[in-house]
Amino acid sequence: MSNQKPGMLVPALIGGGIAGLFSAIPFLNCLCCLWIIAGAMLAAYLLAKDYPTSLPTGDGAIVGVLAGIVAAVVDTIISLPLQAINAQVIQRFMERIAEFTDEMPPGWENLMERGFGPASAVMFLVSLLMSAVIFALLGALGGVLGAALFGKKQNVPGQIDGPPSENS
Repeated sequence: MSNQKPGMLVPALIGGGIAGLFSAIPFLNCLCCLWIIAGAMLAAYLLAKDYPTSLPTGDGAIVGVLAGIVAAVVDTIISLPLQAINAQVIQRFMERIAEFTDEMPPGWENLMERGFGPASAVMFLVSLLMSAVIFALLGALGGVLGAALFGKKQNVPGQIDGPPSENS
């Protein structure tokens, strides 16, 4: 059996892609943090499956970070066409709230329309960067959890599990 480590890219793409998809879908995105952790755990599981020995926690964290970054990119790309729908929902919500509030300044319910100007490309990049950082941190957590839960190999030939017992 080869002692070469398997690649982390494919597990990170699969786990991150699924996590990013679920994080972008309206109403499922309420569990965004959970999806990122679960996607990173899936990436660690897929990596551990092909690993010749027990999956080190550090490798689980690395594949989790990669899955988190992939999830941020997928989430951002899928969320782009949904922004117009989300803006309409928020606009209607703000209008309904305006009916019940008399003390708010005039035009406050149209606040969302200001977000789609020339600065939206900058806001897009800032949003992507913030998502990537947060998702990478959550992915590291999920990768460590995945390595702890799925990364242990039982009775691998040639691997020393621990010190020999005194009863042998």
